Amino acid sequence: MSGAFGIMWAMALYELAEIVTKDNLVHQGIVSPPKKPGNKALLWVHGLTGRFYGDVKLIDGLADSLNRAGIGFAAFNNRGHDIIANIHKRTDSKGGCDHVMIGAAYEVFEESVYDIEAGIAFLSGKGFSEIVIAGHSTGANKVCYYAAESGDDPRVGGVILAGPMSDRLSEKTDKKGYEEHLGIIKDLLAKGRGDALLTMAHRFPVSARRAWSLLAPNTPEDVFNYGDTEHVLEAFSTITKPLLVTLAGGDETADRPIDEIQKVFDTHTGSKRYKSVIIPETTHGYEGKEREFVNVVIDWMDAVYRT
Repeated sequence: MSGAFGIMWAMALYELAEIVTKDNLVHQGIVSPPKKPGNKALLWVHGLTGRFYGDVKLIDGLADSLNRAGIGFAAFNNRGHDIIANIHKRTDSKGGCDHVMIGAAYEVFEESVYDIEAGIAFLSGKGFSEIVIAGHSTGANKVCYYAAESGDDPRVGGVILAGPMSDRLSEKTDKKGYEEHLGIIKDLLAKGRGDALLTMAHRFPVSARRAWSLLAPNTPEDVFNYGDTEHVLEAFSTITKPLLVTLAGGDETADRPIDEIQKVFDTHTGSKRYKSVIIPETTHGYEGKEREFVNVVIDWMDAVYRT
């Protein structure tokens, strides 16, 4: 058991659901209603190339534990699911659809706010008035950006940033080719070739426009610039909602010791109800330590909502 909520591993019950964004994209996902009435829910935002049915152990552990505490759970695809995705787009009020090619290779980071807002609106429409938005990996970038851009959204009761790592500063970023790659990307953008698909700039094929967003300094996506000396974590610092940061002790994407990254977050938070936790001996996706991750989330929600 852990905290007032406790935790047992069991298969949560899910309902299939769809959301439609303000720019008319249709995303599929799941919602898991609580086992007893409540006004709180957690919205899970997956990471780069992810999907709503990824991270099964994390999702099942979170959904089941939250449900038994009277807290709902939902997870949806966003426009960054998979590398290249053919996403439905509504064309009229009668349900007519077209298709657009997006996915992680082509998504515009700033438009991720539409995906998160649609998820929040869906849960709000289900009667949940206090929603925690939780993002993993690039999902954390998106949640951080949304929280900073949306200001005091009354529907959002808290923020969780899981694995908030920088792609630009990542250990997996090609340091030797970095400046050369940026030069190539910048040249393509100047020539109006932002959709050109590159295979050398990132770990998977990615458009020049998205590569710039991921790898160039001071882009809207570069919210976790914990290695810089100026304008550090500016978006993060504006979040005043209850805030949890979870880091993996053996995160393979980190370019420096995790405790150093944690200290930067700790010294730049603007939340009075803030907590950061390093989960030791695990990877970026918390493999093998899913139970510990869920315990951290449940204990934090226990402290925020039961005191």
